[in-house]
Amino acid sequence: MSSYRVRDSAKSYLERKLKLKVNMEKTEARRAVGSTFLGFTFRTNGERGKLGRTVPHEKKLKKLEDRIRLVTKRNRGVSIRTVIGELNSILRGWVGYFARSAIKKYLERLMEWIRRRIRQYLWKQWKSGKNRKHRIRQLGAEEWKLKKWTLASRSYWKMAKSMNYLISNESLHEHYGLVDILGYYNKLHAVRTEQDGIVLDFRYNSLFG
Repeated sequence: MSSYRVRDSAKSYLERKLKLKVNMEKTEARRAVGSTFLGFTFRTNGERGKLGRTVPHEKKLKKLEDRIRLVTKRNRGVSIRTVIGELNSILRGWVGYFARSAIKKYLERLMEWIRRRIRQYLWKQWKSGKNRKHRIRQLGAEEWKLKKWTLASRSYWKMAKSMNYLISNESLHEHYGLVDILGYYNKLHAVRTEQDGIVLDFRYNSLFG
Protein backbone atom coordinates (compact mmCIF):
# COMPACT_ATOMS: atom_id res chain seq x y z
CA MET A 1 0.00 0.00 0.00
CA SER A 2 1.17 3.53 -0.79
CA SER A 3 0.46 4.62 2.79
CA TYR A 4 2.95 2.08 4.09
CA ARG A 5 5.57 3.25 1.60
CA VAL A 6 5.06 6.81 2.83
CA ARG A 7 5.35 5.64 6.43
CA ASP A 8 8.57 3.77 5.74
CA SER A 9 10.03 6.71 3.80
CA ALA A 10 9.13 9.07 6.63
CA LYS A 11 10.65 6.71 9.19
CA SER A 12 13.84 6.49 7.18
CA TYR A 13 14.08 10.25 6.84
CA LEU A 14 13.40 10.93 10.52
CA GLU A 15 15.88 8.36 11.77
CA ARG A 16 18.58 8.83 9.15
CA LYS A 17 18.52 12.57 8.60
CA LEU A 18 17.12 13.94 11.86
CA LYS A 19 18.46 11.20 14.14
CA LEU A 20 15.04 10.70 15.75
CA LYS A 21 13.81 7.34 17.00
CA VAL A 22 10.39 6.35 15.65
CA ASN A 23 8.24 4.15 17.90
CA MET A 24 6.55 1.80 15.42
CA GLU A 25 4.09 0.56 18.06
CA LYS A 26 2.59 4.06 18.13
CA THR A 27 2.93 4.66 14.39
CA GLU A 28 0.32 3.60 11.87
CA ALA A 29 -0.44 4.06 8.19
CA ARG A 30 -4.04 4.96 7.45
CA ARG A 31 -6.22 7.34 5.50
CA ALA A 32 -5.94 10.87 6.80
CA VAL A 33 -9.62 11.66 6.26
CA GLY A 34 -11.50 11.23 9.52
CA SER A 35 -8.35 10.53 11.52
CA THR A 36 -7.72 12.37 14.77
CA PHE A 37 -4.29 13.39 16.00
CA LEU A 38 -3.47 15.61 18.99
CA GLY A 39 -7.01 16.99 19.00
CA PHE A 40 -7.16 17.66 15.24
CA THR A 41 -9.48 15.88 12.80
CA PHE A 42 -8.43 15.76 9.15
CA ARG A 43 -10.73 16.55 6.23
CA THR A 44 -10.24 16.83 2.48
CA ASN A 45 -12.86 19.35 1.35
CA GLY A 46 -11.18 22.47 2.62
CA GLU A 47 -9.38 25.66 1.85
CA ARG A 48 -6.15 24.08 0.71
CA GLY A 49 -7.39 21.83 -2.07
CA LYS A 50 -5.64 18.48 -2.27
CA LEU A 51 -3.76 19.10 0.94
CA GLY A 52 -7.06 19.17 2.84
CA ARG A 53 -7.52 20.87 6.17
CA THR A 54 -7.81 20.24 9.89
CA VAL A 55 -10.58 21.04 12.35
CA PRO A 56 -10.70 20.59 16.13
CA HIS A 57 -12.21 17.31 17.25
CA GLU A 58 -15.77 17.55 18.57
CA LYS A 59 -14.59 16.67 22.07
CA LYS A 60 -12.27 19.69 22.03
CA LEU A 61 -15.14 21.96 20.99
CA LYS A 62 -17.35 20.66 23.78
CA LYS A 63 -14.58 21.02 26.34
CA LEU A 64 -14.04 24.65 25.33
CA GLU A 65 -17.76 25.45 25.51
CA ASP A 66 -18.06 23.77 28.91
CA ARG A 67 -15.20 25.91 30.26
CA ILE A 68 -16.85 29.05 28.93
CA ARG A 69 -20.16 28.11 30.56
CA LEU A 70 -18.37 27.68 33.86
CA VAL A 71 -16.52 31.00 33.65
CA THR A 72 -19.63 32.96 32.59
CA LYS A 73 -22.05 31.32 35.00
CA ARG A 74 -24.23 34.22 36.03
CA ASN A 75 -24.21 33.53 39.79
CA ARG A 76 -20.41 33.31 40.19
CA GLY A 77 -20.26 36.53 42.17
CA VAL A 78 -16.99 37.86 40.75
CA SER A 79 -16.43 41.10 38.83
CA ILE A 80 -17.06 41.31 35.10
CA ARG A 81 -13.38 42.23 34.66
CA THR A 82 -12.40 38.93 36.28
CA VAL A 83 -14.79 37.01 34.04
CA ILE A 84 -13.50 38.65 30.87
CA GLY A 85 -9.88 38.22 31.96
CA GLU A 86 -10.43 34.48 32.38
CA LEU A 87 -12.29 34.29 29.08
CA ASN A 88 -9.48 36.05 27.23
CA SER A 89 -6.91 33.64 28.64
CA ILE A 90 -8.99 30.60 27.63
CA LEU A 91 -9.73 31.90 24.14
CA ARG A 92 -6.17 32.95 23.36
CA GLY A 93 -4.78 29.62 24.51
CA TRP A 94 -7.34 27.55 22.59
CA VAL A 95 -7.06 29.56 19.38
CA GLY A 96 -3.28 29.60 19.68
CA TYR A 97 -3.30 25.80 19.61
CA PHE A 98 -5.92 25.34 16.87
CA ALA A 99 -4.96 28.36 14.74
CA ARG A 100 -4.01 26.23 11.72
CA SER A 101 -7.55 24.81 11.60
CA ALA A 102 -10.43 26.21 9.53
CA ILE A 103 -12.52 27.56 12.43
CA LYS A 104 -13.49 31.09 11.39
CA LYS A 105 -17.22 30.32 11.09
CA TYR A 106 -17.17 28.43 14.37
CA LEU A 107 -15.48 31.35 16.15
CA GLU A 108 -18.05 33.78 14.77
CA ARG A 109 -20.88 31.69 16.27
CA LEU A 110 -18.94 31.14 19.48
CA MET A 111 -18.31 34.85 20.02
CA GLU A 112 -21.96 35.70 19.42
CA TRP A 113 -22.86 33.22 22.16
CA ILE A 114 -20.11 34.51 24.49
CA ARG A 115 -21.18 38.13 24.11
CA ARG A 116 -24.74 37.20 24.99
CA ARG A 117 -23.54 35.34 28.09
CA ILE A 118 -21.54 38.40 29.15
CA ARG A 119 -24.59 40.63 28.76
CA GLN A 120 -26.59 38.15 30.82
CA TYR A 121 -23.88 38.24 33.50
CA LEU A 122 -23.99 42.04 33.60
CA TRP A 123 -27.79 42.14 33.88
CA LYS A 124 -27.67 39.69 36.78
CA GLN A 125 -24.83 41.62 38.43
CA TRP A 126 -26.75 44.89 38.33
CA LYS A 127 -29.46 43.23 40.47
CA SER A 128 -31.92 45.89 41.63
CA GLY A 129 -34.16 48.00 39.45
CA LYS A 130 -32.56 51.16 40.81
CA ASN A 131 -29.06 50.06 39.92
CA ARG A 132 -30.16 48.82 36.51
CA LYS A 133 -31.79 52.17 35.84
CA HIS A 134 -28.56 53.93 36.78
CA ARG A 135 -26.46 51.64 34.59
CA ILE A 136 -28.81 51.92 31.62
CA ARG A 137 -28.78 55.70 31.89
CA GLN A 138 -24.97 55.64 31.90
CA LEU A 139 -25.08 53.65 28.66
CA GLY A 140 -26.99 56.44 26.99
CA ALA A 141 -30.50 55.00 26.74
CA GLU A 142 -33.40 57.41 26.27
CA GLU A 143 -35.22 58.30 29.49
CA TRP A 144 -38.56 56.97 28.28
CA LYS A 145 -37.01 53.51 27.90
CA LEU A 146 -35.60 53.34 31.42
CA LYS A 147 -38.79 52.22 33.10
CA LYS A 148 -39.51 49.66 30.42
CA TRP A 149 -36.07 48.12 30.81
CA THR A 150 -35.76 48.24 34.58
CA LEU A 151 -39.18 46.67 35.19
CA ALA A 152 -38.82 43.99 32.54
CA SER A 153 -39.76 40.56 33.86
CA ARG A 154 -38.15 38.52 31.11
CA SER A 155 -35.55 35.87 31.89
CA TYR A 156 -31.88 36.81 32.13
CA TRP A 157 -31.16 35.05 28.83
CA LYS A 158 -33.92 36.88 26.97
CA MET A 159 -32.84 40.19 28.46
CA ALA A 160 -29.29 39.49 27.33
CA LYS A 161 -30.48 39.33 23.72
CA SER A 162 -32.35 42.62 24.07
CA MET A 163 -29.26 44.27 25.56
CA ASN A 164 -27.49 44.28 22.19
CA TYR A 165 -28.99 47.75 21.85
CA LEU A 166 -27.41 48.98 25.08
CA ILE A 167 -24.11 47.12 25.15
CA SER A 168 -22.73 46.86 21.63
CA ASN A 169 -20.10 44.41 20.49
CA GLU A 170 -17.67 47.32 20.21
CA SER A 171 -18.36 48.30 23.82
CA LEU A 172 -17.65 44.77 25.04
CA HIS A 173 -14.30 44.80 23.25
CA GLU A 174 -13.21 48.40 23.78
CA HIS A 175 -14.70 49.23 27.20
CA TYR A 176 -14.80 45.85 28.93
CA GLY A 177 -11.66 44.44 27.28
CA LEU A 178 -13.02 41.30 25.60
CA VAL A 179 -10.37 39.99 23.21
CA ASP A 180 -10.95 40.31 19.45
CA ILE A 181 -10.46 36.60 18.97
CA LEU A 182 -11.32 36.62 15.26
CA GLY A 183 -8.60 39.15 14.54
CA TYR A 184 -6.20 37.12 16.68
CA TYR A 185 -7.14 33.94 14.83
CA ASN A 186 -6.82 35.48 11.35
CA LYS A 187 -3.25 36.60 12.05
CA LEU A 188 -2.16 33.28 13.53
CA HIS A 189 -3.97 31.23 10.87
CA ALA A 190 -2.16 33.04 8.06
CA VAL A 191 1.22 32.41 9.70
CA ARG A 192 0.55 28.76 10.56
CA THR A 193 -0.81 27.79 7.14
CA GLU A 194 2.15 29.45 5.44
CA GLN A 195 4.53 27.56 7.71
CA ASP A 196 2.71 24.29 7.04
CA GLY A 197 2.99 24.83 3.28
CA ILE A 198 6.75 25.39 3.56
CA VAL A 199 7.19 22.28 5.72
CA LEU A 200 5.08 20.13 3.39
CA ASP A 201 7.03 21.25 0.32
CA PHE A 202 10.30 20.51 2.13
CA ARG A 203 9.15 17.05 3.20
CA TYR A 204 7.84 16.09 -0.22
CA ASN A 205 11.05 17.22 -1.90
CA SER A 206 13.20 15.50 0.73
CA LEU A 207 11.31 12.21 0.74
CA PHE A 208 10.30 11.79 -2.87
CA GLY A 209 12.34 14.29 -4.88
